[in-house]
Amino acid sequence: MKPAAPPPIVVILGSTGTGKTKLSLELAVRYGGEIVSADSMQVYKGLDIVTAKATRAEQAIAKHHLLDVVTPDRAFTVAHFREQALPIIESLLAAGRMPIVVGGTNYYIESLLWQVLIGDGVRREHVRRRHHRQTADGDDIDGGESTKRPKSGPDDDDDDGGGGSEVANQQQQQQQKPEQQVTELLDRCRAGAISVDQLESHDGPLLHKVLAAVDQPSAHRLHPNNKRKIIRALEVYLDSGGTQTMDQVLNAQRASPGASSLGGPLRYENVVILWLRCEQDALNKRLDARVDSMVAQGLLPEIRAFYEQHVKPYKHHDYHQGILQSIGFKEFVKYLQRYDTEQDRLLLQHLTAETTDGADQPDGLAALGVCLDYLKLVTRRYARRQQQWIKNRFLGTLDRDVPPIYALDTTDVTCWKDQVTDRAVAIIDAVVDSRSPPYEPVMRSANPASDSLSKEGFYECAVCQRVIIGEYQWQLHLRSNKHRKVAKRSAAASLGGVVEKKPAPNAPEAAPDT
Repeated sequence: MKPAAPPPIVVILGSTGTGKTKLSLELAVRYGGEIVSADSMQVYKGLDIVTAKATRAEQAIAKHHLLDVVTPDRAFTVAHFREQALPIIESLLAAGRMPIVVGGTNYYIESLLWQVLIGDGVRREHVRRRHHRQTADGDDIDGGESTKRPKSGPDDDDDDGGGGSEVANQQQQQQQKPEQQVTELLDRCRAGAISVDQLESHDGPLLHKVLAAVDQPSAHRLHPNNKRKIIRALEVYLDSGGTQTMDQVLNAQRASPGASSLGGPLRYENVVILWLRCEQDALNKRLDARVDSMVAQGLLPEIRAFYEQHVKPYKHHDYHQGILQSIGFKEFVKYLQRYDTEQDRLLLQHLTAETTDGADQPDGLAALGVCLDYLKLVTRRYARRQQQWIKNRFLGTLDRDVPPIYALDTTDVTCWKDQVTDRAVAIIDAVVDSRSPPYEPVMRSANPASDSLSKEGFYECAVCQRVIIGEYQWQLHLRSNKHRKVAKRSAAASLGGVVEKKPAPNAPEAAPDT
């Protein structure tokens, strides 16, 4: 008898609040599958409410992977995720169990479906934090993986074994002129005398100038504020001893069979992608209600405990790294700094009271309200970005080999069974039985203007004081109402007011600005 074919990999895409967790549980129960979380914040321990993790009761329904696998003081990147997730998926397929990949971090999902990550340098993924816990003898007691920051205290200026303290490094940078910093960093990069951790102490625009000198094509694709990708490109250069650039690695990857302009070939053939969609107005209301419900679920005690343990004791914190960047925590930092646990208690008492008529409002109520309103705003923005990523990366590039994507409408939750569950089951059953699904996948279509204009090129608008990456985005900017209004008010409007910097095809090595 012919052995049964392995089940398909089911991927559930969609912005936050569309019901990905609900559908994943339903499918896991029906097919005996296991859930692989693809969320860059849910890998960290703690902040369960903030990151909207599956509850303990939900996790008891079906086995979940890659939740709570990293402590908050450790670095975890897409490369770490890929190296942990792929063996899990392979093991499930070998056992005949359906992997159900769920998450809102779409580039994590991309790292599984396509061979998009670069080689050994990034696979090793140096820890991208500047501070390590040290023993009295200067030994790193966490084996070089900890990202814990030094606590504030009288010894903050002591040498931490990493070439000088953070304070000393910052003072040295402030004393140097920008062009001197670029020259020094460039010399150290070319000599291989600088680590990725040391690069982290410099800002993005400065590192961008260094990158332009060693890998100009990559610099022209990256915005000066995109520090993470700039450092990744410099890491490739450093790891190769200056013999290879990110641009060369990506070009080689794109030239491989089955590759596309976005990277390498498809990793798996039998994949079903379910895209949960929701009308924006309905989604906005749903997201606002979810933020409000977080308070009742215990948001304040959760973020307070996390702040006291992982933020308050330390002098330096970077809210653009690790779980500190999580939507739902950093929005409350000002409140947490200003008020204490007693104010938290008074606020909870006030918010959960049956009536507040005639009661005095706690001092922190207004501040908390501002934080909650801001959280609602950034959550809605994040949901739109997630949707745009899917449209651009999964549907908007015609040369990419993309598995069929089936859209499921979650706008009306009263129609969930008919519109979501039953349709998902019908699609998966058909794929398992090698039949054509009863529903058509979403049509892929590239934006004609975007497709005809280069996505590369470094442009600078002197009127708006903005850097724009890519010819398509540049043309959009020039036609935008904001640019026109600023240009009209500008004294330089009579001269056009725009400076355009485009790299020559064989431009010489970039020199530091003077």
